[in-house]
Amino acid sequence: MTWTADDKVIVEKGEHAGKRGRVVSVNSGGLYPNYVKVYGSVVRYVWYRDNELKPVAKEAPAKVGDVINHPGHYTWLPNGLEVIDLTEHMNFNRGNAVKYLARAGRKSKATELEDLKKARWYIQREISRLEKA
Repeated sequence: MTWTADDKVIVEKGEHAGKRGRVVSVNSGGLYPNYVKVYGSVVRYVWYRDNELKPVAKEAPAKVGDVINHPGHYTWLPNGLEVIDLTEHMNFNRGNAVKYLARAGRKSKATELEDLKKARWYIQREISRLEKA
């Protein structure tokens, strides 16, 4: 298989088997010949041989207005990332703060201020939690 940057993959072997990620870079020579660098959920910049990965089946393109699977106010990040791709690596308070910051003014101009206040509420809750520790 010839991989290119941003290909979606599943790790087939090793400690990260079954984890999904995206190809970050491909090495065809040098220190790691025929290796693919992957970043994704739980998989953090790890080199794999070509045969340790398999492609993720192509999903049908998201329909415009798919408010359940790919809501527009969460899918505007570059490289096809969605806000959940970031927040799933955070604790609940931090993830929710990022979620509300990311969607403020994108979901609805009418709720922009409310979203920013919600983000502030989660940030303050996280600060309080850390101060108690």
